[in-house]
Amino acid sequence: FQIKRVELGDGSSMFCMWISRDPHEPGEGGRSCASLTLASSFNSTIDQSLASLSLGEVRTLEKSNENTKKSVEPEYDPDQGPYNQHYQTLTSIGKGAFGFVKLGRHRSDGKEVVVKFIQKKKVNKQSWVVDKQHGRTPLEVNLLRKLDHPNIVKVVDVFENDLFVQMVMEKHGLGMDLFEFIDRCPRMDEALASYIFRQMVAGISYLHSKNILHRDVKDENIILDERFHIKLIDFGAAAYMEPGKLFGTFCGTLEYCSPEVISGNKYRGPELEIWSMGVTLYTLVFGENPFFDVDETIAGILNPPCQQSNALMFLISWMLHTDPRCRATINDLEENAWVNQEIDVNNYIWEEVLPNCGKYFTWIETG
Repeated sequence: FQIKRVELGDGSSMFCMWISRDPHEPGEGGRSCASLTLASSFNSTIDQSLASLSLGEVRTLEKSNENTKKSVEPEYDPDQGPYNQHYQTLTSIGKGAFGFVKLGRHRSDGKEVVVKFIQKKKVNKQSWVVDKQHGRTPLEVNLLRKLDHPNIVKVVDVFENDLFVQMVMEKHGLGMDLFEFIDRCPRMDEALASYIFRQMVAGISYLHSKNILHRDVKDENIILDERFHIKLIDFGAAAYMEPGKLFGTFCGTLEYCSPEVISGNKYRGPELEIWSMGVTLYTLVFGENPFFDVDETIAGILNPPCQQSNALMFLISWMLHTDPRCRATINDLEENAWVNQEIDVNNYIWEEVLPNCGKYFTWIETG
């Protein structure tokens, strides 16, 4: 679900909740999905009496429950175990649903790394796999251990203790994500946008060749260095594709969700990934999302704020076609002339593209 605050014409505010669930699958505890009330949409730990409470009362109650939980749970150092013998944990740089991300340093050579601490109890049962070499591990860790591509973040070490899996990853450049890059209004032409996007295409194509879906492609899950080299991060929602398999759950971010999935239809996966890539490309080029609410997404009408080349607008429109059967494929993107246009990236200076950027490091994971 997603909660948004809407300012009304009379100056008052309204909180709106968008709840998405596969209509063909039963609700929690076998409940019918016909009524998506507040009580039936949250997990079973929230009593159905919440349906009669206001949103503010619900959030206050949730906060109270969190504080109570914290008071009864003993303190536990996530650094404990073999990890602490090899790495020193530094500053906190992100937090997600399954844990948190921190900057770290290798004790032997001083090299900085990024460490994702995954709380075992928060990982869904379906997200654990048994590996012949490494035993029982979260799917995200298992996937990243096996992947080797220049546009996908690399895992360098994995440790665990009783409560946490400690996944050590390479530090990529300053750690700036594409969201922050876009937010700083880069002085960028189509050629540089194409260079950044083609790397995204290469990374996603590699994943699909391994029958893997990222399932949360967005600007916040792409980091880039000062040479405009990008890497995909945060594989917490990733899943394997299988012949004939259809997914019934959307695990990503609503603004990047395709119309057919928002409407409750099951999906194969690649067509949703292409839509998310289209939203990301549009945002990279225009500095804003193509759609601002669910109705606009379903309608799929583009209203770009400025003019760009016909080749670029054709590509974006193709990726954001509301009919998944008519949407571009990853192979189409790999062969597209705009994506593959010539560029000498050495002509682009980081400080000129992002003036007054200064020192920067962040790595925010939402999964």
